Amino acid sequence: MKRMLALAALGTLTLSACTLAGNPLRKDVTGNLKGFNPNQNIRLAIVGFSSAGQYTADGTQSQIIDKYLTGGFALDLPTNLPYGTYRVVAFRDSNNDGRFNTGDVVLSRDNGKRLVYSRYDNQFYRGTTSGWNIYNPSNNTAQTLTLDNYDLEAL
Repeated sequence: MKRMLALAALGTLTLSACTLAGNPLRKDVTGNLKGFNPNQNIRLAIVGFSSAGQYTADGTQSQIIDKYLTGGFALDLPTNLPYGTYRVVAFRDSNNDGRFNTGDVVLSRDNGKRLVYSRYDNQFYRGTTSGWNIYNPSNNTAQTLTLDNYDLEAL
């Protein structure tokens, strides 16, 4: 049993490393999933509004979700979205197509943090840089290099 657990942990670590290092041109956002039932078909999506007010919901990005061992996730951030302010949601992929569709149920609370995709420094919030950032409005801080600790809690 211990050997199987060790092999599973090693496999998860290897997959995570492949995903995180597999596309060095794209940033990843990482965090933990807290309070989710692991027996659900959980996927992640980026939802939000562009600077022009266009609503976007994209659940097609590469992602690793470890529901059993670490409870963590890693999500590739796209470069084809309009510049704007977004967030990550966990949802139940009811039709198992890997996309966030009408009828899919959001399973996560809003953690208050925003993913900001900026064309130039300080475009939406002070301290953000060109590209992807995490902005926390509760303390007006921006993460610009490592986009981690974007934890999601179950409803």
